[in-house]
Amino acid sequence: MRARTLTEQTNMSFPRRRESIPDTPFPNRKKKMTKLRTAIAGIGGYGQLVLNAIVKNDLLQLTAIADQNREKAANLAQQYEAAAYDDYRSLIVQEELDVLFLALPTFLCGDCIKAAAKRNMHIFKEAPLARTLPEAAQWAKLLKQNNLRFHVSAPKRFSPPYLEAHRLIAQQHIGNIYLVRAESFCDYQDHLNWRSDPILAGGGVLLEQAYHLIDQIIWNLGNPAAIFSLNTAQAGQHLLPPARTEDAVTLTMKFPNDCAASINAAWLTTPEHESLTFHGTQGTIQIQPDRLRIYDSAGKLTNDEQYDIDEQWLIDQQVRHFADSLIDPEIIPVAPAAEHLANVSVIESAYLSNRTQMPEPFTIYGSLFDIQE
Repeated sequence: MRARTLTEQTNMSFPRRRESIPDTPFPNRKKKMTKLRTAIAGIGGYGQLVLNAIVKNDLLQLTAIADQNREKAANLAQQYEAAAYDDYRSLIVQEELDVLFLALPTFLCGDCIKAAAKRNMHIFKEAPLARTLPEAAQWAKLLKQNNLRFHVSAPKRFSPPYLEAHRLIAQQHIGNIYLVRAESFCDYQDHLNWRSDPILAGGGVLLEQAYHLIDQIIWNLGNPAAIFSLNTAQAGQHLLPPARTEDAVTLTMKFPNDCAASINAAWLTTPEHESLTFHGTQGTIQIQPDRLRIYDSAGKLTNDEQYDIDEQWLIDQQVRHFADSLIDPEIIPVAPAAEHLANVSVIESAYLSNRTQMPEPFTIYGSLFDIQE
């Protein structure tokens, strides 16, 4: 097993132009270029990492910061010579911006997205895209109608082991895939707060934690034909106050080629663990956050790669790609909101399946999936 360097990781992890694959991960730029006026709404744990990525980026000029904690926003704004707000909508209405980063709970994002679209701001949003499919489609359509780019955080699409697996699957390196197994377990007890409220959150572990595994499976295999889900909410009943969103889920998807995929996820469970395994007729690919293993059809380990990855590095890559895509329209978006509609559709069908206790079809509402970047 060998560890890849950060330089190797960055060179393998960046977007492809439509006409060719560049030798370097970022497009050529003129030395003098007006920076994009940028603001961030929400500077909690994830928002702080996004803020760090923004101030490192040579295409973005941090103009304003908004957070309900006025003092925290003011201190950071002073540090970066930006304006401070404690109201997200005031920031959007009062500032002349090119780009808005949303690191807010999804239930706070609707008014922000609508106001930002009217003011011609490109948007980068923390996942999930939305709580429901109609909400997701409305937001994606609104940005598209205004010819604005709307990207949603998809860290695994930028993570080197997942990227390499995606490349190998596309090349049919392990033949036809017939089974996918995914697991994600963690102890999220100290971070539930609004996530335990089904009205505010829209869902629990399925919407928040399983979302990125669903995204990976669809990114590699396409849309499923049918979904079956069993959700439980027992662990959270022991908390005070009790959590009212699901804290464990077993989700199964069947694809048109008869491939089956299963996801087991829980967010009040230890030890922490995450893995995604693709079984093909000619071998197996197993992915973990910092590792990729490849096995041949006889089960022999043929490749074992270790990667040096942390959350800040992954966010840096996403922010850089988003900024590059705004400057260079030839860059193919890696995680546009339009592609996230499928994730939300799977989750909506999964919640329906849990209620009916029956498999449900992958639901496409009218022409929603015609929404393209």
